[in-house]
Amino acid sequence: MKISNSQLVKIFNGIGKVREKKLPIKLGFAINKNMDALESVARAYEVERSKILDKYCEKDESGQLKTDGSEYVITDKESYAEEINELLNIENDIQVHTVTIDEIEKCDSDRYDPLSPNELAVLEFMIGE
Repeated sequence: MKISNSQLVKIFNGIGKVREKKLPIKLGFAINKNMDALESVARAYEVERSKILDKYCEKDESGQLKTDGSEYVITDKESYAEEINELLNIENDIQVHTVTIDEIEKCDSDRYDPLSPNELAVLEFMIGE
């Protein structure tokens, strides 16, 4: 399955809360297996993202990247955005372990924690027939 880096970021940003839930065994196993498969891609993405930040972010006197509170101070926003978008659009071929919608629906029972719409969106890449 092809997964873009932007999808990868979305998955990694949202999967933490899902992994903490009480889930059906098959779903929990699939999540863990998929996260293992995605981690090497995430490391490669982070290396390239760091290079882009280093290239376009202002640095303080000790060479650390400058922020203005919560955001990096970018010197050439247009070029930075162009390179970040190119990185986010790269597609990766990942072997995804899928689960059926029936397995997801088990989360609606009292035995497991329910999944929110946002959590379902995070898991969408691994829901098969």
